[in-house]
Amino acid sequence: MRLRTRIAVVAAGAVAVAVVIVSLGAFFITGRELRSEIDAALTERMTLIQLAADDIRPFVRGPRTGIVVPGIRQGPQFDTVYYQLVLADGQVVVPDGQELALPIVTMADSGAATVLADASVDGVHVRMISGPVGGIGVLQIARPLTEVDRTLSGVAAALFVIGVVGTALAGVIGLVVARSSLKPIDDLTEAAEHVAETQSLGERIDVDRDDEVGRLAGSFNTMLGALEESRLQQRRLVRDAGHELRTPLTALRMNVELLARGDLPPDARDQLIEAATEEVEALSLLVGEVVDLATDRYADERIDDVDLLALVEDAVARAGRRAGRPINVSGNGAIVRGRSTSLERAVDNLLDNANKWSPEGAPITVTVAGGTVSVSDQGPGIAPMDRDRVFDRFYRSDSARAMPGSGLGLSIVRQIVADHGGSVFVGEAAEGGAIVGFAIPIDAPQTS
Repeated sequence: MRLRTRIAVVAAGAVAVAVVIVSLGAFFITGRELRSEIDAALTERMTLIQLAADDIRPFVRGPRTGIVVPGIRQGPQFDTVYYQLVLADGQVVVPDGQELALPIVTMADSGAATVLADASVDGVHVRMISGPVGGIGVLQIARPLTEVDRTLSGVAAALFVIGVVGTALAGVIGLVVARSSLKPIDDLTEAAEHVAETQSLGERIDVDRDDEVGRLAGSFNTMLGALEESRLQQRRLVRDAGHELRTPLTALRMNVELLARGDLPPDARDQLIEAATEEVEALSLLVGEVVDLATDRYADERIDDVDLLALVEDAVARAGRRAGRPINVSGNGAIVRGRSTSLERAVDNLLDNANKWSPEGAPITVTVAGGTVSVSDQGPGIAPMDRDRVFDRFYRSDSARAMPGSGLGLSIVRQIVADHGGSVFVGEAAEGGAIVGFAIPIDAPQTS
């Protein structure tokens, strides 16, 4: 069932329930009012007769073939009234000419109180009152409810028609309202289907409202923008990776072709093998870094409290053994929420970058302050025009093109830091080198 149909059905159902409740209430109230008028008239007549008991007694005939009720005339509210007197000895007397016999109620049944009840006499629905008449017996007075039943039947039929028409009208109105209200959602659905069919992520939905549907459309546009940016980054990564892979693959192929020649002297052969090995290592490093950028390899790692200073000290110890140069650590770290393995990779890349640019034997300085880590080298520094781009993928300045590396190390740092809600920075060290680092908010939530 479509959403608009469900809304129409719910609206019709709600109206139907309301109509049923109101109709039942109106029906029972009308019936109670009509019957209360009859009960009041019957009670009044019974009271008058009971007050005139002394006048009635002489009119109970000797043969007891009939009863005369004096002083009580037929009221306009009664078309037909039936009387019956049940004497103390159980005999029953009725007015002359009355053919209808009422159900007998004895003194033991009624006691001293007046009793009102419905009864069916020869297929006629009557309302009957029974009460004692002093010293004579139990008098019963009945009035047919034919008019009341007919009136209630008419009321029930009218309420039924009103309920059916009201429910149908509510369903139609609900369908119209649902169609009008869901028109923006239909437009959103068509736009989503069009994007899914054409893969055109650059399209947007016009948002001219600020209600829930407008916010949904705005969120959809934001999602399309994110998907479009992700696709552009993916294509750019593949394009740049292909460009970067072409050089080591070409060099490796040339070395293999030269090695395939059998007339090489041993020294030249060893040099080619060494060069091919270096190219394979560089190629493996590049592929690994591309995979790191293209996939979130650390996403499965649990987010936990990380002692940033201790993590940096461990990374410095490893880098010192590899680089063979002094690396000094200072500052006071903080406990941050993050993935320790990915943060270690970010610090390792910063240290590798500093080691690549530092002169041989020159120390590297690492400073930790709260959630900030900065690595200073004594190299040539980073030109102001290059500082905004050093964290871009595969970017290498003119002075860096002759240096080993793929240009992805700092890009990986920026991605890891962004996943931790932080930012990266580049500056100039006091010794003339570069300061490269990142800052992570201590209480920042993780984004991935």
